[in-house]
Amino acid sequence: GKEEGTGGGGEEEEEEIPEAVRQFAAKHECTLLSHTLTFDYSNFTFDEALRRLLPSGVEVPGSFETIGHVVHLNLRPPQEPYRLLIAHVLVDKYPQLKTVVNKVGVITNEFRVFQMEILADKHTNGPVPRTAGEADGALETTLRQTNCTFRLNFGQVYWNSRLEGEHKRLVQSFKPQDEIWDMFAGIGPFAVPAAKMHKCRVHANDLNPQSVHYLDKNVAANKVQKEVTTYNACARAFLRQRVKDCGDTVPATGGSVHCVMNLPASAPEFMDAFRGAFPPSVWPPDSLPRVHLYAFSKNSEPLVCEADIKARAEAALGFPIPGVTSHVVRDVAPKKLMLCLSFKIPPEAAYDAMPETGKEGKGGEGERERKRARSDEGQ
Repeated sequence: GKEEGTGGGGEEEEEEIPEAVRQFAAKHECTLLSHTLTFDYSNFTFDEALRRLLPSGVEVPGSFETIGHVVHLNLRPPQEPYRLLIAHVLVDKYPQLKTVVNKVGVITNEFRVFQMEILADKHTNGPVPRTAGEADGALETTLRQTNCTFRLNFGQVYWNSRLEGEHKRLVQSFKPQDEIWDMFAGIGPFAVPAAKMHKCRVHANDLNPQSVHYLDKNVAANKVQKEVTTYNACARAFLRQRVKDCGDTVPATGGSVHCVMNLPASAPEFMDAFRGAFPPSVWPPDSLPRVHLYAFSKNSEPLVCEADIKARAEAALGFPIPGVTSHVVRDVAPKKLMLCLSFKIPPEAAYDAMPETGKEGKGGEGERERKRARSDEGQ
């Protein structure tokens, strides 16, 4: 639609002129002229356009996540009947954005991906709306973060742009002599910049084959093949294999081993993997890994959340964990925080004699991981 405005010439318009302007015009013998200004859709911002197009009472989406050229919406029920209109205005007003998706299901699988509906597609010009298919080309995108390039298919792997600040924070804490064991690496938001920024030796693992596929692409794109080795295994098996591969030599001479555990809904329960995993004849106490454990907790008080996550980690490990420091990553929802707890593995847990764990049968640990990861909301 169009909006017209006039100013100046008539008696009604003159009444709207501020007194200071009126005095200025009189002093300088100015002539008041009338002009008609016409505004159409092209003159409005995204917010302004939708405020005029949506029915009264339906809010304009206040925020959305961008992943390269992909926009991820979480529309509320009153907005859903107008989802195609909202998506159309989005790609109109932000030309760099090509694909708009709306989340239509919660995360229920071990790979932390969710069902989504594609509402706009200027990338492949496919029909809309449609349910995103496997390896849907509209979701293939590239983005920049922490001075690195990342390629991914948003329908096949986990990615959360809201964690950019946390990726930077943790990576900046590493030193060139450190070795990084990324147990839930995804497409590499910790692993790749650690290798590129510090030249750390990085071992990056993920259970999702598609995550490892894009992780390999991102390692190559950022030219850190010499620094990064990738794995496609369950986290427990990966940790045990890394210790075994170290043999009689502790890695990260002059630095530290850092274990990154970014699986917020269930990472504390994976602490059992560390119990009895480190031969004391090879790993002296000061060489044991430093863990960075990410987890959700349903409380708005950081100290309460820290105590909750610590208790869960200790229950899985079977030992108290001293020297814990915590960092609030973000508010996930009302009365729900995401924290990062950092601590050294206590020697009594690392050296504890444990029964052999290989009796679950082939793939046993992987199945345990799948069951625990299915509860991840991926937020």
